[in-house]
Amino acid sequence: EYRAFNRDLETLRDCPAETVDGHVVTLSANIGLLADMHLARLHGAETIGLYRTEVPFLSHRDFLTEEEQVDLYRRVVEGMAGRPVTIRTLDLGADKYPRYLHVPHEDNPFLGWRSIRISLELPEVFKVQLRAILRASACGPVRMMFPMISSLEEILQAKELLAEAEDDLRSTGQAFDRNIPVGIMMEVPAAVYLAPVLAQEVDFFSIGTNDLIQYVLAVDRNNRKVGLLYEPLHPAVIQCVANAVNAAKNAGKHVSICGEMAADPMCALLLVGLGLDDLSMGPFFIPIIKRLIRAASFETAQNLAEEALRLPTVKAIKSCVFEVMRDLGMIDIVEMYH
Repeated sequence: EYRAFNRDLETLRDCPAETVDGHVVTLSANIGLLADMHLARLHGAETIGLYRTEVPFLSHRDFLTEEEQVDLYRRVVEGMAGRPVTIRTLDLGADKYPRYLHVPHEDNPFLGWRSIRISLELPEVFKVQLRAILRASACGPVRMMFPMISSLEEILQAKELLAEAEDDLRSTGQAFDRNIPVGIMMEVPAAVYLAPVLAQEVDFFSIGTNDLIQYVLAVDRNNRKVGLLYEPLHPAVIQCVANAVNAAKNAGKHVSICGEMAADPMCALLLVGLGLDDLSMGPFFIPIIKRLIRAASFETAQNLAEEALRLPTVKAIKSCVFEVMRDLGMIDIVEMYH
C-alpha cells in the first residue's frame, strides 16, 4: 500500500520540496551501498546527505585499501552527476563490528569503543580513508563528516590528521578539493551542549537522531523491552534538535538531519519549522515527505515548532502534530508510516 502510494507521487520527483509560501528544503538520501544510488535517483534525492562508508567494510576480510576506497567513493560522486555527496568517515563499533577488528567484549558497546574513537586510535587506518575521500573530491562536490563527536578535542585531532592527509596528497601531486567542507554528526548530548563552540570549528552540522534519541532518553533503541520509550517527539529530544539548529544558524553554518526522524511524517514538518536546511532519509521516503512539505506553509511549520517547544509531554506534542496533519489532509500518510 505504501509502495503504491509512493508510485502515485512519481510526478513530484523533479519538483522542489517547497512550501506553499516559497520556503525550500533540500531532501537528500542516506545510502550505504552503490546499489542505493539507483534508488536515490529514482525517488528524486537532491544530494546524498549521508554515505555510510562502514557498510562496505563490514563485508570485507580486512580494511579496504586506499585504492579500493577511492574507487567506491568516486563511483558515488560521479553517480550523483555534480550533486553534493556527504561522506561520513567510519562509524564502526556498537552493533557494527567487522570480523577483522578484534575488540574485547563490552558490556555497553553503544557507550564503548566506536565510531570516531576507533578512528582516532587507529590513525594510519583513518588517514587512508581521509586520503581516499579527498581524492574522490576531485571528481565532484564532496563534504566530509566525522561521526559521534563529543568534544572539541576530537574535532581538533581529526582535523590535524586531515591536514596530514592533505600534505601526503600534495607531496605526491594528487588532485583534491583544497576547500572541502568538513562537518560533524550531532548525536551525543555533549555535542549539543557544546554546539556553539563546535560550530566555530566546522562548516556544517548533521543531526543523527537515531543515536541522539537513545543517548538523551537512556533507551537502547534495539531493546524491545524499552522500545516504547524510544520517542522522537519527546520534549527533550526536540529541545536538543532546536539547540543544535540554533547554534549552527547563529554561526552561519548549514545544518541537516540524517536520522530516521527525518523520514517520519509526524516529525518532518516540525523539523522544517525548527529551521533544518536539509532532511536526509532512506530514498524510499523522499516522495512522501516532499508531498507533505509542498502541502504546508513554512509559517504553519514554524508555528508547530514553536508550540511543540512549549509543550511538556509526548502526548501533548503528538496531539498538536496530529491536528496540523489532519488540517493538511495528511492523516493517510501518518497511518501508513506508523
